[in-house]
Parts: sequence; structure tokens; C-alpha cells
Amino acid sequence: MFLFGLCLVCQRRPIADDFDRYVYEAIVRGRTQSIEEVYNLVKHESPRAEASTVLDSPQHLKELEPLYAIRPLYVELVALLSSILSIQNAINFISAASFFGIGIIVLCWTGKPFLSALLMTAYPVLLLGRAGTPDALAGFLGILGLWLIQDRNGPLLALIVLFISLGVRTDNLLLLLSVLVWLVWEKRIGLYYAGLLAVLAVMLVLGINRWAGNYGWVVLFRYSFVSGRYPAQIPHALTFREYFSAFASGAAVLATRVSLWMLLGILAYRRAPNRVLLVCAAAVAAHFLMFPSPEDRYLVWAYTVVGIFVIRSFAKSDHDKNGFGKLSERPLAIHKGS
Repeated sequence: MFLFGLCLVCQRRPIADDFDRYVYEAIVRGRTQSIEEVYNLVKHESPRAEASTVLDSPQHLKELEPLYAIRPLYVELVALLSSILSIQNAINFISAASFFGIGIIVLCWTGKPFLSALLMTAYPVLLLGRAGTPDALAGFLGILGLWLIQDRNGPLLALIVLFISLGVRTDNLLLLLSVLVWLVWEKRIGLYYAGLLAVLAVMLVLGINRWAGNYGWVVLFRYSFVSGRYPAQIPHALTFREYFSAFASGAAVLATRVSLWMLLGILAYRRAPNRVLLVCAAAVAAHFLMFPSPEDRYLVWAYTVVGIFVIRSFAKSDHDKNGFGKLSERPLAIHKGS
């Protein structure tokens, strides 16, 4: 009930100044309306969109859409729910419902209701449920996949879930590839089949990008970290100096945000080693190398997994202590008896 209450808060108090939510609305509206009509509605829908210099014409809105259309399953879900809700309420509902799903997995994975509630109220995690982006849904699918492998011994179902998540966020490919390496390492799947699945996943992501008309990684990188207001006008070239400058800037900011979660992850691994934490670390590191953004929303799923294993490490420690305590009483009882 507490988790459900948090979801209601997320639904009714979304992050109002999100920019992405208005582009997703434009994509959905564009199926039945002209780009001029869509622009006039979206541009004046909020102060954030009104003040945006990127949304300064219908043409530039159209050029921006391919960067967001690479989440086809998310867009389809928004469009489906918009038949019974307004588009913005549909976006809010998806994030809040995904937040609820994450909370249920946390509870099932830890078995600790109070500690699970504390984890879900952590600011970055709670913020995910209020965002107008696909990050909450992508995080839910990623965490669900890891839980199915770790606690339900269901690698096949987990891989299906992770493949589905590629339609929500294509960068979940990095988590999927890390999971495949993990399954091969533990000999739960053959190297040949893992290679085929990896190739299939890469082809699927490339196909989504081509279908959406995406401009490619270089343009996205320059648009996000270097310069350029309009993606269609950004050159397809990136120097090492430009990359390193963006990487250093992102790392300097990100270090202040992930240091606590890194500490908790290291402590959890030392107390109760688990390869899930290594899989998450590999996926996060690869994502930052490709897209050095300091925004928490790309990492909240990993924060949540770290919190889960911190809770589990203490539960395991308490179990071991109880077991040791019972054993240690036996020789003492024998000694007194003799």
C-alpha cells in the first residue's frame, strides 16, 4: 500500500520541466496530425517547451523526432494508452506503473518490506517514477531480467525480457551483452548460442535506428555534449579531443553522484560476492564510455540493484551468524554435560 501511494504521488506530481515528454507527445500526435498542428500544440504546452530554442519551428521539431523515435515500443505504449488518457497522463502512468513494478521486484528479491520501502524512497529512484521518459520502463525490464536469472533460474525468460527492453531503450543492449557474457562464464548457455543472440541483438538495434531515421552515435554525441542546436545540421565527425573533453566533464560531475552507490556496491560484493553486481558495473561503465552523461536517470536501475544486494548481504550475514551461533552452543553443552 505504501508503494501504491508513492505511485499515486508520481502520477500526480510528474516532473513538469521535462523536455523529452513533449517530443514523445509530438511523435504520437504526428500519426494523425500535421507537423504544423503538432508544433503549435506542443510548443505552447508548457514553459519548458515555450522557452526551448530547439523547438523554434515545425521543421526543427520534425528533425528532432528521430532521436526519440528509436524507442518504438515505448511510443506504441504511449499511443495505446492515449486512447483512454491524455498523452501526458499516459506518459506519467507508464513511469509510475514501472516504478511500482520495480518496487515489487525489490520486495520479492529482498524479502524485506521496510528496507525495500526505504530504497524506493531514495531520491534518484523516486524521481524515476516522476520522469516523462522511458527510463523507468527500461529500468523495470532490466531489473526484471536480472531477477529472473538470479533468483528464478530463468535465463530464457530473462533474455526474452531483455530483448523486449531494446524496443524501450536501445542502450539496454549493453546490459544484454553483459548478461550473455555472464551466462557463458557460468556455463548456463553455450558460447555459440550466446554469439548468435549477441549478433541478433546488435542487428535489432541497428534495424531500429535505421527504421527511425536516427542520425547515429556521432551526431547524438555532438548534439548532447559538444555543440549544435539542430541534429540534422550537425557534422558526422568527432575528434578525440572533443570526446575526451566531454568524458572528463561528465566524469567530474558523475563522481559526486555515484560515489555513495559505488561504496555500497563494493561493500555488498565484499560481504556477499555476486556476479550480478559485476554485470551491472560492466554495463554502466560501457554506457558511460559511449555516452558520458552525468544524469542519474541512466543509472537508477543500477543504483536499485546495488541497494537490493546491500540488503541481501546483511540478510545473508544474519543467517550465517544465527547458524554459527547454534553450532557454537553445541560443544559448550557437551562440555557442561561431561
